Amino acid sequence: MPDVFLTRRAILLAAIESTYGTDANPQHTSSYQAIRLIDPFVLDLGQDAVEVQGGNLTRGRSRPIATIRPAGITFRTYVHGIPSPSSGVIYSATAKPTLGDLFRVCGLFETFETAGYAGGRYRYAPSADVGSDSSVTIVAHQDGFEHRLLGCRGNVNLIYQASAPVVAEFNLRGILSTEASTTRSAPTGLPTIVPPRWVGSGSIFIESLSAVVENINFNTNNTVMEDRASVASSASGIAAVILTERAPGGSFDPEATDASTLNFFAQWRASSGGVLRVQTNVTTGNRFTLTASEAVFKKVAWGDKSGLALFSTDFEAYERAADDQFQIVFD
Repeated sequence: MPDVFLTRRAILLAAIESTYGTDANPQHTSSYQAIRLIDPFVLDLGQDAVEVQGGNLTRGRSRPIATIRPAGITFRTYVHGIPSPSSGVIYSATAKPTLGDLFRVCGLFETFETAGYAGGRYRYAPSADVGSDSSVTIVAHQDGFEHRLLGCRGNVNLIYQASAPVVAEFNLRGILSTEASTTRSAPTGLPTIVPPRWVGSGSIFIESLSAVVENINFNTNNTVMEDRASVASSASGIAAVILTERAPGGSFDPEATDASTLNFFAQWRASSGGVLRVQTNVTTGNRFTLTASEAVFKKVAWGDKSGLALFSTDFEAYERAADDQFQIVFD
């Protein structure tokens, strides 16, 4: 029997990179760098190989030659505001949403706004080009063994459920760097604020109608391209992870309304966009609002919830002007 038993004692760290693909060295003692997870992270590690067969007078194969090492990670956490809004802390250049850096690597541009507001607020909206996209170094630590992924970018899926906190599910791809045993203590920089539940103040508006919705999700839906190129400087064989396109959208299940109130089917057939606004909480510092100014229904189907009619609806967020499909505001 082995004298060391491995379980799932894990730490997940992330730090924004000042230069793409350069290790930002996230630490478990630094604020905003340790991520409080809902459940264990899932690593996606692979290794392609060129098989060698023939010419050696056997029916077998010689040792393969390793080539590309793709890597990614999926994890879920709760969305919330700053650590202590009740004590008078407001957003500032140093007090920002704890998931802000992770939103930035999902193709969102971060803007800190102060003019015209009692306190500052952070806005996250689609970035204009690849040059505006940020990247993070991810350290996935499990039982003393760490995988480091550099230049990580990807997608986030926001999952709203009635009376529950909002879940952010991140799916990031990166460049595999080192894999080695590392000693760490328990993280000290984890957020302590209780995430707000999407209830009561969890309003959702489509056009001017306050819809009754139990579930809604919104995904950035970026196309993630892992650039396999000869210029790759690491053993991974991947030069960069690039977000090339996006088609943000999701689905929701509003209770069926009379056509004279909001005709879902007519709006779907007309391909006309509606304004979708989803707010969570009303407390300053721990509230956030998702707005899509041109949400177009892509599918509308009749559904059922214990005999109550509802519309199972898919939608996509389109542009009115350049790069304005949606925005997330923390204030």
